[in-house]
Amino acid sequence: MLKLRYKHVLFDLDGTIYDSLYANTAALYDLLIKERGSTTETVDSLYRYAATPAYESLISLGFKSEDYQRLIKIWCDGVIRYGSNVKPFDGMLSVLSYLKNAGCALGIITSRDRESAAMIGPFAAPIPPELSLYFKIAICSSDVENPKPAPDSILKYMNITGAKREEILYIGDTLADFECARDSGVDFGLAVWGSHMQQSISCAHYFLSPWDIVNAISALDPYHEQWFLWAHEIQAIGQIGLAYTKDKFDRERFIRLREIAQEIMQTHLDVPVEKLKESFLFDKGYPTPKLDTRGAVFNDKNEILMVKETMSGLWNLPGGWCDENETIFSNTLKEVLEEAGMQVSPVKLIALVDRNRHNTPPFPYGVLKAFVLCKMGPQHYVSQSDETVECGFFSKEAIKELNLRNETNTYEQLLMCFEAHESSSWVTIVE
Repeated sequence: MLKLRYKHVLFDLDGTIYDSLYANTAALYDLLIKERGSTTETVDSLYRYAATPAYESLISLGFKSEDYQRLIKIWCDGVIRYGSNVKPFDGMLSVLSYLKNAGCALGIITSRDRESAAMIGPFAAPIPPELSLYFKIAICSSDVENPKPAPDSILKYMNITGAKREEILYIGDTLADFECARDSGVDFGLAVWGSHMQQSISCAHYFLSPWDIVNAISALDPYHEQWFLWAHEIQAIGQIGLAYTKDKFDRERFIRLREIAQEIMQTHLDVPVEKLKESFLFDKGYPTPKLDTRGAVFNDKNEILMVKETMSGLWNLPGGWCDENETIFSNTLKEVLEEAGMQVSPVKLIALVDRNRHNTPPFPYGVLKAFVLCKMGPQHYVSQSDETVECGFFSKEAIKELNLRNETNTYEQLLMCFEAHESSSWVTIVE
């Protein structure tokens, strides 16, 4: 069972789950033209009201409070006209499904108000019908005395659910979302894909695509464990010393440092001594991350290519350590040919991630894992080789039943590859 870094993931709606900015601002621009005949505002300039409740937006634009009911009706009618433009961002529904199945409690914190939703229709509701499978709780601007950027909405969610601050991640696209999270004391993730912010902010996570959320939720992050930090630093000191010292007595001391680091690791990890010793001896010279490349090859049935290792008997994406004279792409193609007997061509880089944050057990040295989406080519697989005993294509459902080698690829990483294959606008994940 996946250990979650956050038990509760809260989402803003517009600009985070839904690409609705144009519909809202174009309708507001039409309202200004209708009421005033002309305006110096543009659709783009009105983006600044993306996270502002409707009443506050109209007052800020110089309208009188007594005209609110009439004006909100005009605005809502405009949003209905542009409604066909309001759609979930690419990959978002798949990510929500994954988070729910992983055991995350999901909630919505939105600047939408229930009165406007009643005028516009179900797609403008705090929980639109297509999201009802994933969300049960939504806090909108009309549910609290002080909506975003005040912290009241998140505090109300905490009061309803009993969630603790450290258990919550709030994801949004505006400065108001960030301030709401900051002032309520919860971690914030910026949805870069929908954000039009001009200023930079310092937050816990920057998400270039919805699938980045999955990596943040499922990251093991051994670097927060003090024993791992000590062992990692002692190992690095010993390794650097061995790389540069000329003194035989210093060499003995540096060797002992590496042994101490190994003993610390052995105390905390359920790994055979010989395997751990092999990991330490593997890394030489000045410590820098190693590179592991994996090829994600799909057939026309939307099934992914997997190989079963000879030594471990476990299933893997074809791949391995990147040789010194190879690039990410060329090494991936070489590994797929060697392990699966297939000549493939690279399509795009899916992700470049920190192995120790996602795969177990953690290594005493750094490893970057590159996942490459590949186009299927001719295959001449030999039934058994030195590296693999079996090779085959598997559906998204079928991979759940495979005995995976989590040291090299996890179920979550395979789902990421499926999502990249199915997406027409995948954004490479880089940690």
